[in-house]
Amino acid sequence: MLGSRLILLEGMPSTGKTTNARFIQIQLERQGIGTEWVHEIAMPHPVLFFEEAGFTYDEYRNFIKEHPAVSGILDKVSAARENTVSVDLNLIQWYHKDTFDQTAYQALLQYDIWKFPIEKYQLFALDKWKYFAGQVLKDESKVYIVDSALFQYQIFRFLFENRSCGELQDFVSRIGDIIRPLHPSLLYLYRRNAEATIAYLEKDRGISYLEYLYQRDKKRPYYRDRPDGVESLKQFLRDYHRMAGLLYDSFAGNKLSLEISKGNWTDLEDEMLSFLGVRRASDIEACAPKGIYKNRELGYTIQVEGLFITDPEGVRRRLTPKNQNEFYVDWLPVVLRFEEGGIVLAGTQICDRWSATGMRYDRVE
Repeated sequence: MLGSRLILLEGMPSTGKTTNARFIQIQLERQGIGTEWVHEIAMPHPVLFFEEAGFTYDEYRNFIKEHPAVSGILDKVSAARENTVSVDLNLIQWYHKDTFDQTAYQALLQYDIWKFPIEKYQLFALDKWKYFAGQVLKDESKVYIVDSALFQYQIFRFLFENRSCGELQDFVSRIGDIIRPLHPSLLYLYRRNAEATIAYLEKDRGISYLEYLYQRDKKRPYYRDRPDGVESLKQFLRDYHRMAGLLYDSFAGNKLSLEISKGNWTDLEDEMLSFLGVRRASDIEACAPKGIYKNRELGYTIQVEGLFITDPEGVRRRLTPKNQNEFYVDWLPVVLRFEEGGIVLAGTQICDRWSATGMRYDRVE
């Protein structure tokens, strides 16, 4: 390989970031290279913020003083870094909902990092990236694959606040300085015409998905003084496309752009592998044990049929053999490990609770 400890995949929604992150992970692991894929909604996410409260150390100490009854739980669900502390709100809801004081929880929500002013957000984000880079440097056993973190999340964060592209480029450049010791390799997937990606996104995910995105974010400053509805979201995506291109041009490091309009994915995969210095590995022949598997504590079920599953959310997903007993799950960093009478989830988890690493599903049919 190029010596990269960090592979970054970027591009607009529906350009193949997730699919190709999984592809690269499989190819690396079949060459005996350890990996960790950091999905865009991984939990806990090492560089982004989803359902996290954030504090400076002084703020955290003051919060504990005001709510001493929850200090023990906070110690279990918080992460301390050089300058900041973050609290995983999902873990509170998953494991401590009945015992966590609701007044304290409502107070926590006032520290939601996603709602921070952009200047304060940058303090927390850079602290998290520094910690992550330090951990990767220590862990020589793995190459980390991260999608949608360097460009996508930051574009959303800055563009929502009507911040200039220059400000965004400066911030991403500061992240680039932090990760430079990891010799990052950037893969940028794009369609030359933004309208083609918008049309594909609408066809692939449906107009209801675009309406959901607009409704979710319509109170952001970006949408002020703009017409109501999906057309304003489409303008947001056009601005995203323009910003992403500028960020790619200014990225100082190993990088490869891949124009995907023709859909020639085998050729594009070969180009990615060549860029990374990795040969394509042969497929593994294996089939997962058919059946219905249930987590008895929470009632989640996974149905397995050949090399497909239906997950607890009702989504049908393809399985790819990792070995005779373990299978990668398409579009997710989750791995199914089949053991006597059941499945144990491996890999890494996302924000959906059914995916929690180590969760067991017993075969019931």
